[in-house]
Amino acid sequence: MAGRARIPEGHPRSRSRARARRRFVGAAGVAVAVCIALAAPGFAFASRATRGVVVPKLSSGSVTATCPKGEHVSFGGVVAQFQAPPRSGAIVLPEGMRRTAPDRWTVSGTSSSAVTGSRLTAIAYCAQGAVPASTSASVKLEGSSSGSAIAACPSGTVVVGGGYNAGASPTHSEVVVRLDAPTARQWRVTALNISGAATTLTALAYCARGVAPAVRSTSLTLNAHKGGTARVSCPKGKSIVFGGLAAHSPLIGKQNAVVAPFSWTAASNSQWVVTGYNAGDVPGSLEALIYCR
Repeated sequence: MAGRARIPEGHPRSRSRARARRRFVGAAGVAVAVCIALAAPGFAFASRATRGVVVPKLSSGSVTATCPKGEHVSFGGVVAQFQAPPRSGAIVLPEGMRRTAPDRWTVSGTSSSAVTGSRLTAIAYCAQGAVPASTSASVKLEGSSSGSAIAACPSGTVVVGGGYNAGASPTHSEVVVRLDAPTARQWRVTALNISGAATTLTALAYCARGVAPAVRSTSLTLNAHKGGTARVSCPKGKSIVFGGLAAHSPLIGKQNAVVAPFSWTAASNSQWVVTGYNAGDVPGSLEALIYCR
């Protein structure tokens, strides 16, 4: 497990995060578009299952996508509706994604909009064969701080997917800022707690025998108060095993970026797409990670 980084009260980053929370809660009207165009047959996964719900304003909700009979969840994705400032509109923060049964992928989120419901979509990428084993690890995440949970696969197995849970509620929100595999046997989840109260962050690793997937990444600069989409592809002849992300929010002087990912999906058997928004006052970056073999 990784430790947590406590931000003292009054520190410029703490004040910036407080401002960022107000920006997210005061959601708006220019939609950050997410495109999910699946290519023709030949996927590394056999099929895709999708289901969406509308999370009522200032409420928490969840939705589950179910794979077809005879298939299990290989890995999963999230699409959370977000409309950027300055006008109020839909906004739902993803707060968890995980396999809740061999054939079910559940996504949870919390709406910060006071004016309308916000759509939350779970996407399960389904395959045949043996169901990957699951391991988990949890850490306490203090208020107004960031921290990481790292789940480790047993010896002889490698990470082939991952999930997380931040335990959020309508009065308590987190922003996931990293989903990745720092080693072949580890799945890491890093989140920023933008609430004052502590919570628990859980990482869930899905593990199987075989060759460890190789990672590739693409980074996109997001200017202040702007959204964007990062896309990354596997090398020719390779297919996606799972995807990840990283949001980079540097502190520059007394101001910092606050980059929040809102959607991460597979656009095809070899492309991973991550969309986010920078609510901070200086540029940050969004990184899409794809694990291929």
